Amino acid sequence: MKLVNGILAVLFLTGLQAPIVAQTYPNKPIRLIVPFEAGGTSDTTARSMAVKLEKALNTSIVVENRAGANGAIGAIAVKNAAPDGYVLLHTTPAFLINTVANKSIGYDVFKDFTPITMMGTGTGYVMVINPALKANTLNEFIAYAKEKKNGVNFSSPGVGNALHVASEVFANRVGIETLHIPFKGTPGALAAVVAGDVDFMIMPPTIAHSYVNSGRVKAVAFTGQSRSPDFPTVPTFKELGLNDLIIAGTWLGWFAPANTPKEIRYKIQTTMRQILQESDMKSLMQKDGFEIDGRSPEEFDLFLKSENKRLNEVLKTIKLN
Repeated sequence: MKLVNGILAVLFLTGLQAPIVAQTYPNKPIRLIVPFEAGGTSDTTARSMAVKLEKALNTSIVVENRAGANGAIGAIAVKNAAPDGYVLLHTTPAFLINTVANKSIGYDVFKDFTPITMMGTGTGYVMVINPALKANTLNEFIAYAKEKKNGVNFSSPGVGNALHVASEVFANRVGIETLHIPFKGTPGALAAVVAGDVDFMIMPPTIAHSYVNSGRVKAVAFTGQSRSPDFPTVPTFKELGLNDLIIAGTWLGWFAPANTPKEIRYKIQTTMRQILQESDMKSLMQKDGFEIDGRSPEEFDLFLKSENKRLNEVLKTIKLN
């Protein structure tokens, strides 16, 4: 009887522990790892959310940029952290693409992490080309690429990121030869197009906006289902006859190390969802080219599993895995 009572007591206390943990969390500063260079869209959105979240949770949140290896260095730092909700990851599709393209990347999205929420989803990417090229439309650029002996080159913020994959999918679909030139971040990749060192790049529309308006690059197509509000005169790939080149774009997601208590993850997720409904946060996200989200950890997990399946099929087609 004593043994039974002891077991019941342990189970009772364990059942109480999770709500208590959630009630007392957080009681110290939180570290938010952004696995990319400072100044990019993923960094600015992370910092904006961190400012609001630290007020809502009554704690400080320190944003750390751990760039390198297409986001893998920062991801591994979070993987190795204690599963207590005090080290979190703010990342992009590169987080998942890495594991599909490189099985030895050093982490497993589904075994080493647990999802919190998705901040937002992108509406599509814009394809820009070197302004010195005679081509002014997508079809003219494709014709130019096919006539060029060694094809054309393109830039992206690293091997295996979403922009790299989108560019490879485009090249495969239209049948042109390309050479990928990776950079450490979007600014360097875009600067190469402006300088004429690179022929084209597929990128977030908000970053490209001022460069297109000033004539430093030419925008020739948009990957979304409908035209971008940033580029209302730029046709979609679908409009140009490439119906299977609809690429919704990026997403921004938050993760914790595996085995982080569900109650902590839900506390963060529900607080973030409320923040995302605030008018200034909505405006900021829209300005950066995102539709707000805030889905639950379970809904995010289902999305990731679906994306994992899709990416495996896509990357096999373009021979990245």
